[in-house]
Amino acid sequence: MSIRRRELLALGLSATVFGPSLSFAESAESQEGADSEAKTDEWQFHNVADIGLEGRGWNEAERPFSRLPGRAEELVRPPVWRLAQDTAGMFTSFTTDATALRLEVELLSSELAMPHMPATGKSGIDVYARGEGGEWRWVATAQPRKQNYQANVTGLAPGSRDYRVHLPLYNGVQAMRIGVRGGAEFQGIKPRTSKPIVYYGTSIAQGACASRPGMAFIAQLGRRLDVPILNLGFSGNGRLETEVCDLIAEIDARVFVLDCLPNLGPKATAARTVPFVRRLREQRPDTPIVMVEDRANANASFLPSRMAHHEGNHAAFRAGYDLLVGEGVKGLTYVKDAPFLGHDGEGTVDGSHPTDLGMTRYADALEPVLRPLIESR
Repeated sequence: MSIRRRELLALGLSATVFGPSLSFAESAESQEGADSEAKTDEWQFHNVADIGLEGRGWNEAERPFSRLPGRAEELVRPPVWRLAQDTAGMFTSFTTDATALRLEVELLSSELAMPHMPATGKSGIDVYARGEGGEWRWVATAQPRKQNYQANVTGLAPGSRDYRVHLPLYNGVQAMRIGVRGGAEFQGIKPRTSKPIVYYGTSIAQGACASRPGMAFIAQLGRRLDVPILNLGFSGNGRLETEVCDLIAEIDARVFVLDCLPNLGPKATAARTVPFVRRLREQRPDTPIVMVEDRANANASFLPSRMAHHEGNHAAFRAGYDLLVGEGVKGLTYVKDAPFLGHDGEGTVDGSHPTDLGMTRYADALEPVLRPLIESR
């Protein structure tokens, strides 16, 4: 009997929800009746806002899931404020010996996916655990099907371990709870208070178009370098703006990274680079500043006007860097396009935004730049 392609895809997806490797977190609805223990053991829930969220530069209780403080609403342009409600770069951590987790998420937006980015990345949560060697290893990813959803992770190996849950990249969170069954230990891990890397950028930094939150290159760098990183990527709106400069300068950062050229053209780059860096350096005289070139689009070699745009951006940015160094500004690091997306043209979903492959290549290019800077701090 033949099976239509759509039916075959549906069978394949349902088969991967719970395979031997527990590749996805199953929704509570689909698991009903499949786990008899859930009917007899009461779940004990813990609010993520009470546990604490890493990836926030301002600890304001009234907006625990915002990337900017409430007063910023009156300071920045409306699109920047709206994007700041997306939880890109945030995660919560805890220790438990539970063999099952239930995660309940209330999202701000009912738009779960985008044409070029799946719901798992835009609106999903990503569960990691520490391995025996201390490294962070992926465990499960939620597959959101509605604005408020539940996800179960069951069959976890016995033993107490640390977990980290990365929050959505392109959606906001209204509330989130983590449940374990009665009798299981649970201890929230407070966010680290050590100086963070502050990464100011565009949609690429925010996480487009990673398949899941943990694959965004800033999340990858955070796990590799084992330091806090604040993701201040604002999709289409990373524009080296004075208001954002003054906000990030409030943070006692380990390193500032400026990666805004994808949202600027050569004229804007020439006009904004030097004033922004001067202003940031005046307020933070000793903190390293990393200036990252625009990535060339993966297909730019076939599009002369696009390549000219990138080359103009790079030239204007480099000229600004040279001028600043000539003025005696210290602590600047200039990073050329590696190329960040690779040489084969296979690292993006649309020529601009990285896939998971492109995200890993970004992390590979930036890790050797950032590691010596953080080790010296």
